[in-house]
Amino acid sequence: MSLLTTSATAALATSAAANDFQSEEDLNDCDPIEECSHLHEGSKPKGKRKRKSLKALDANLGEELESHEFVAIAVTAPRLPHRDRSQKLVRLHKPSLAGPRIDTLLSSEPGLTLFRRANSETAHPTTQGLSMRGVGANGAGRVLVTLDGIPQNDPFGGWVYWSALPAANVYNVNIRKGGSPGTYGVQALAGTVEISTGTTDGGHISFGARETMAADLKLRHGTDFGELTFSAGFSDTAGAYLFGEGDRGSVDVPAASTTKRAEIGLDNPVGRETHVLAKLAYFSESRTNGLSLAVNETEAIDASLRIVHDKLNDSGAEWEIALYYRDRQFDNVFASARDDRTSERAVLDQYDVPAWGAGILARVQFQGFELGIDGRRMSGETNERFRNLGAGFTRQRRAGGDQWTLGLYGEYSHEVDWGDVSATLRYDRWRTYGGVRDEYNIENGFPGFASPDRSDDIPNRSGGEWTGRLGAVVPVTGAIDMRIAAYKTWRLPTLNEYYRPFRVVNDITEANPNLTPETLYGVEVGFDYEPMNTMKLSATYYRNWLKDGVGNVTIGFGPGFFALGGFVPDGGVLRQRANVDESITDGIELDARLDLQPGWTLSADYLYARARITAFEAMPDLVGKRLVQTPRHSFTLSAKADLSDDWTANIEGRFASGQYDDDLNSRRLGGIFTINAGGQYHLMPDISLTAAVENLFDAKVVSAITADGLETIAQRRFWRVGLEVRF
Repeated sequence: MSLLTTSATAALATSAAANDFQSEEDLNDCDPIEECSHLHEGSKPKGKRKRKSLKALDANLGEELESHEFVAIAVTAPRLPHRDRSQKLVRLHKPSLAGPRIDTLLSSEPGLTLFRRANSETAHPTTQGLSMRGVGANGAGRVLVTLDGIPQNDPFGGWVYWSALPAANVYNVNIRKGGSPGTYGVQALAGTVEISTGTTDGGHISFGARETMAADLKLRHGTDFGELTFSAGFSDTAGAYLFGEGDRGSVDVPAASTTKRAEIGLDNPVGRETHVLAKLAYFSESRTNGLSLAVNETEAIDASLRIVHDKLNDSGAEWEIALYYRDRQFDNVFASARDDRTSERAVLDQYDVPAWGAGILARVQFQGFELGIDGRRMSGETNERFRNLGAGFTRQRRAGGDQWTLGLYGEYSHEVDWGDVSATLRYDRWRTYGGVRDEYNIENGFPGFASPDRSDDIPNRSGGEWTGRLGAVVPVTGAIDMRIAAYKTWRLPTLNEYYRPFRVVNDITEANPNLTPETLYGVEVGFDYEPMNTMKLSATYYRNWLKDGVGNVTIGFGPGFFALGGFVPDGGVLRQRANVDESITDGIELDARLDLQPGWTLSADYLYARARITAFEAMPDLVGKRLVQTPRHSFTLSAKADLSDDWTANIEGRFASGQYDDDLNSRRLGGIFTINAGGQYHLMPDISLTAAVENLFDAKVVSAITADGLETIAQRRFWRVGLEVRF
């Protein structure tokens, strides 16, 4: 439910539908009568304008509203707006070609990817962290993802369970590029992705390739104490094979998965200016990762409470308080194929990986200022069996720990004669403590019944970090704005990076409890050219310095035993997470959008990212190497057409140049080009048929490669058809 009053929301309904408003923030950022007619996807108010608050609209329109009929639109849950206009902002609507998971939509933006090229249909959950702008891809991700203002990054590993997010209910997505201190805190090292859900009732069911079925439902019901919302979703797929036909053996199976989710929420307005929003969500996922023994299970419970106070006039302070709790139960088995892939063996059984996290964000806005406090607490461990030489596991390990961060920040934004200026300053305290790594021989007993023969002494550590951002937007002409910014952000390594090892085929990566926080410095300058409502061009140059970035560094090659990681098989590699002293990314972003009549929209987006290691005292041979899983060139070309009142169609092409799968730059993945297409037909005003195909020509997409040349294949061609109903 929007914070706009009922009458104000209705008054804007017809205008908003005509002008493709992206979120309530767009409405709050401009006068709906005088300015908002120019807003389109990805656009912004041009030049220097005096903005008027929508909160006075109800009083201005008065009784005139009673004589009009209005069309209802879906608006997003209330949240205080983000006021820094110097940060590069991209807004995405979910088109009909988008898949049932949100990461499919996000990947249309160059440089916004999961750790590897695989999407969440086949990617292992622990590699689904989000990366942006070529600032060092890793499984934990360096981007904060929020859903209606609540962080979604996993408390143990930092990755995101994309299949847990209600894709069918998504109204829009705001992508904020570049370091984001202030409100967004320690996880927004390279940027943020804000996902907003709409308030429209409805359902969607689809069927697709590989015996795939997905269904979503959302219902609302008004009560005396507020509006109740219920949402549920289910998906099931037989999955795609992870290897090419010539590389598969009898033990290879498709990457099948089943997901379930349910959510109940309450929006309780307290007077006309305050909303209390509560939410409780459940999610479960079962996956098979290419071998019958390689399975993982996840169960999650999320709870959140937000209180938002938004004034209906320009006087007084506005404030927001958000509390959230996340509980995760994860178990996972890594397996390897043997004997020309005719037999398999479990090599690491992470049979119990519990984790939980909690947080609070409180912020207040007044007279151009924003002050806030942001605190987070995380705890987790992995219990696992390892070292299976054929007769079963002989060793057991327990490793984990706790973390907390607490930050205070202040922001100021102001409109001056020559443009808009903004400044942010933040200070965080952090602590990582209670670290443990105990190992046992299984025949000697289990934890709690025997003394470990290895018990690492992991000291508690703490520190403080100052971060900030300076930015400005300067109108150069009536059609050209210049954006400039400089910033510093930081990220605390996750519990997963500190304590949990993992294995991919025969490559083993060890944890490192001695990691230090990452720091990102950045500068950027950009120009936005918007000579008319139907055309927009944008160009941005940026440079990022990543200090102490966490990466997987090669220790040795198999076959052989290593004190750090045990036995590494033939063709395998042992790596360990480590802080790389410095890497630099120089980037250029080019964006173009053109609206044609009748009903055509053409767009092109390009990213050049030159990311390389520039300093690494411990391993100087890596200096000059490119960062892993980071293409130098990527672009998306798309066209959307409203063919009639009932038909819409869209098509897009996505390209990414070659990239490396390892720190030594010895495993190169070739460039890829895929084409996606989709369409929607309105049978009735509230009933639509949808159809889409991803990777139309089934181009080969290699997401990983082993030392002996075994290629993992991702993003295979996938089609689906569906029925969408709105109540």
